[in-house]
Amino acid sequence: MERNIGSDSRIFAEFNPEDIKAGVRLPDLCEELLNRQKIDWPRLADGYKAVAQSQFRTVDCGDFSVVLQFNPQRIVSSAARLDPASIAARPCFLCPANLPGEQRGILYRRDFLVLCNPFPIFSQHFVISHRIHRPQFLEGQIDTVLLLARDLAPSLSVFYNGPSCGASAPDHLHFQACPAGSLPIEAQIDDGRPVPVIARHVSASVCRAERLGRAVLVIKGSDLTDLEGAVKKVLTVMKAADVSGAEPMLNLHAAYQGGAWRLLLFPRGKNRPDLYDREGSDRILISPASVEMGGLLVVPVERDFRKLNAELVRHIYREVSVAPEFLQSWTDQLSGGGR
Repeated sequence: MERNIGSDSRIFAEFNPEDIKAGVRLPDLCEELLNRQKIDWPRLADGYKAVAQSQFRTVDCGDFSVVLQFNPQRIVSSAARLDPASIAARPCFLCPANLPGEQRGILYRRDFLVLCNPFPIFSQHFVISHRIHRPQFLEGQIDTVLLLARDLAPSLSVFYNGPSCGASAPDHLHFQACPAGSLPIEAQIDDGRPVPVIARHVSASVCRAERLGRAVLVIKGSDLTDLEGAVKKVLTVMKAADVSGAEPMLNLHAAYQGGAWRLLLFPRGKNRPDLYDREGSDRILISPASVEMGGLLVVPVERDFRKLNAELVRHIYREVSVAPEFLQSWTDQLSGGGR
């Protein structure tokens, strides 16, 4: 049943662990919201029909595999123009005043709205956007990521796309949520491949996953403060190498299970691969973000879905992932500065 909080008719429900009734779970509220919105919002219902009709194909890349999803509706995101002029020229589609009339959300910890993504990739796909228009920036919001991952567990996990590597709204702070275990890399990290510890921050550990075709740091721990400190340490090292002074390019996936967090951090060197900018039949319209870096490559063009093979997948990851020499330098700095 829809719950109105105050006078804001957009609020479907409110979740604040400090004052909600015992037994109210955020995943349950999200499921209620999604079911209601499918009825009340035709655009969303169409989006989920498109997901149900998606085609999938697995590509074996040797040390790892990826899953391709042919999902034409995602052309909206993959082909989005993300230059400053284009962003400034359009209204922000995450600001509450600009949301579609049918859209409702869950007020999360008083500052964020949990919204249904109208162009979903998964059977459940949510956007968690700040109520105030502010830039996409992870610094100062690491605790939000960790709390979200814990509050959404065990059925959902959280991901973050940096403003220069996958965020379709780099002008508005937001995260996303999807079903836990949806990304191929989540299982591959646990398949016995080397994931050596390179640094520690109190009880949290920073590891480097190998043989995945792209740079992946795994940050684990059961104490929120220690884990936040470990992430900050990684970001400090990465930021020191970024002459722009802005947030280092990265994607982040966070899951909470068995009383502990596991974060997968993908350091990036480039937003889109050179294949994206080629002409004619040589062009492949893939714009990698957290989902793609996690091994689920969303492809909006059927020709590309048929064409992609192991060589092209490896090429895409090499293009957009941070250069090996940078990753090694960061590894050396982290291993020398752990405590």
